[in-house]
Amino acid sequence: MARPKSEDRRAALLKAATEVFAEKSLAAPTSLISSRAKVSEGSFFTYFKTKDELINALYRDIRLQVADAVMPGFPRRAGIRERLEHIWSHYVMWGAENPLERKVLKLVSMSHVITPETRAEGAVIFAEVDRIELDAREQKKIQLPPRMAGQALKALAEMTMDLIERQPQDADQLRALGFQMLWGALNSKP
Repeated sequence: MARPKSEDRRAALLKAATEVFAEKSLAAPTSLISSRAKVSEGSFFTYFKTKDELINALYRDIRLQVADAVMPGFPRRAGIRERLEHIWSHYVMWGAENPLERKVLKLVSMSHVITPETRAEGAVIFAEVDRIELDAREQKKIQLPPRMAGQALKALAEMTMDLIERQPQDADQLRALGFQMLWGALNSKP
């Protein structure tokens, strides 16, 4: 009879994958992940049939971590700026406090092995962000084309996270300045 799967062991594999991928990239072998998690490689394949399945699970797991960090206390009935600033502040602080996860999320997000279903699950988690953008466009608060608005947010968030990692004592000021830059960029006329 097969031994039941352990959530602790699965979590250890995801944590080990995060560490190994952050150090070695997605090309790292599953044997290194198993070793880091202190499980046999056979156990690895009990939890994830393939490395691609692990990468998809890791993408889901890190996106859930982001959602858990960003959504508590989200002011759904507030104005656009207040809702966006809430998401910005919480997301930037999550990234600055979780550099390995942030690095790995970038890696796995660009991976061709992330399935459309996994990407769709991740999109549902961040429906509030899409709602903010729709509201902002309806109210003409965003002047940038849609693709540029999302890219501006990502680029400015990454820059702000990097600065906070180097200057944690200035985190509040850097987070506020980053948001001010974002808000200004979103409202600038093309």
